[in-house]
Amino acid sequence: MREEDLNRIMEYKNNDPFIRIFDFLRFCLKEEAQEPASLEDMDWDELYAFGNKQAILGVLFHGIKKLSDSPHRPNKQQILKWYATCSFIEQANRQAYKDASALTTLLQEKYGVHGCVLKGQTNALMYPDPYMRTSGDIDLWTDAKTLDIIRISRQLDPKGEIGYHHIELSYFKTPVEVHFFPSFMGNVWHEYKLRKFFDQCKKEQFKHQTALPDGLGKIYTVTDDFNRVFQLSHLMHHFFFEGIGLRQMIDYYYLLLRGFSEEERLKTVHILKSVGMYKFTAAVMYVMKEIFSLPDKFLLMKPNNRIGKILMSEILIAGNFGFHDHRYSFAGKSVYSQYFIEIYRNLHFAIDFPSETVWGRPISRWWHMIYKAYLRRQLGHSSK
Repeated sequence: MREEDLNRIMEYKNNDPFIRIFDFLRFCLKEEAQEPASLEDMDWDELYAFGNKQAILGVLFHGIKKLSDSPHRPNKQQILKWYATCSFIEQANRQAYKDASALTTLLQEKYGVHGCVLKGQTNALMYPDPYMRTSGDIDLWTDAKTLDIIRISRQLDPKGEIGYHHIELSYFKTPVEVHFFPSFMGNVWHEYKLRKFFDQCKKEQFKHQTALPDGLGKIYTVTDDFNRVFQLSHLMHHFFFEGIGLRQMIDYYYLLLRGFSEEERLKTVHILKSVGMYKFTAAVMYVMKEIFSLPDKFLLMKPNNRIGKILMSEILIAGNFGFHDHRYSFAGKSVYSQYFIEIYRNLHFAIDFPSETVWGRPISRWWHMIYKAYLRRQLGHSSK
């Protein structure tokens, strides 16, 4: 990380703009929170730019709507700007809900395949307003075998791109990724154990049908015990590739806020240790406690303040999925260029995460290429 980035970010807790922004963010996340005293000095245009960078404008607007009687609320022109953007966010959510429901129904009725929605609209349902989360792709995990779901997906979209753990579709208005397995690790041994956990949980994930708001359909949503591990694996993957933003951290905040028993906590922590995610999770707990003020009873473990500050610095510099990170650019690069950029970037975290950055991703990326080639070859053989 460059020195100027560290100087600008690492002391964010003593930085006036960040103090105001995080005070207000906590106000947005807590339904009964009192209006923060720092609000009178808020730069609403600066907050809008921050929310746009982190893809959390809907979350921030949820807080603005609670300021109807406040003398410190944004002016009319600023509110109209927020309203226009958040109307688009709501519209995109409605479309994603409808497409997720339609895809689930199509696979089940036409092909006899059950699917559950990972991340995305499953997470959005945990928010106090199911339309306030900035939506993305539809991620669907099915009970079909890998080659079978690839064949089905290619019937829906002949140009569907095969990835390591999913195939991309352009069949619906919302982009779709149909997963062969939910997520993966950089370290192949840890991934092996993570996928064993996924297999153990798999059958249960297709039993929880959830009605969507405003009659938009129904989808199958994942269980909390599965989700606590899965979402962390997703966060960790993107931390080491491209970057991660506050949107995904807020997803995890609302998941933890649902609560868990001590027995469930210990079980989750045991799994996180076995798959090499314990230290990263402790860093995420720092964000949950220090930035979002999540009560201790909802934390999975004691926060790691040092690594948590590094994680938070990366979040603030890189923004949503690293789209605003000018230090490393993955977009438009060849697979090989991305490979070397990723290695260089991750060497900055090698001391704390050697299993991912030294013994993991530099090796596993070659395995990913081999496996994708194997899938394409098998698909070609079966079509002859």
